[in-house]
Amino acid sequence: MRWSGLKSWQDGRRTDFGGRTGGGWHYKIGAEIERGSVVTVSVAPEARHRAGLGYGQKEGFTPAAEVTFSACTDSDTVYVGGFFVAGDGRFCLPLDVRVGKAAPRRIVIPVFSGGCPT
Repeated sequence: MRWSGLKSWQDGRRTDFGGRTGGGWHYKIGAEIERGSVVTVSVAPEARHRAGLGYGQKEGFTPAAEVTFSACTDSDTVYVGGFFVAGDGRFCLPLDVRVGKAAPRRIVIPVFSGGCPT
């Protein structure tokens, strides 16, 4: 799974990737899934009060705590969507990423927050 351009979020400008809405910020970023893969992304339980995922929903949706992406069998697949972060939109966002039936792997995304502890 890849989120192209995500590294620029560490010290970038929030307005280049999203905007303020409904008590926080919505940031757009496509999720690219390798062909034939099934990937589940979950906002870590301790962060669900501040963040959510916004993939595959219609306008006016409530951000989800977890999304499962299924790629096409013959090509990589891109999903349009992004993240919601409550408050000022800056957050060290912990996500649990599971590919197929493997154990989840924790990653931390520095959403316009500078560096994050690992």
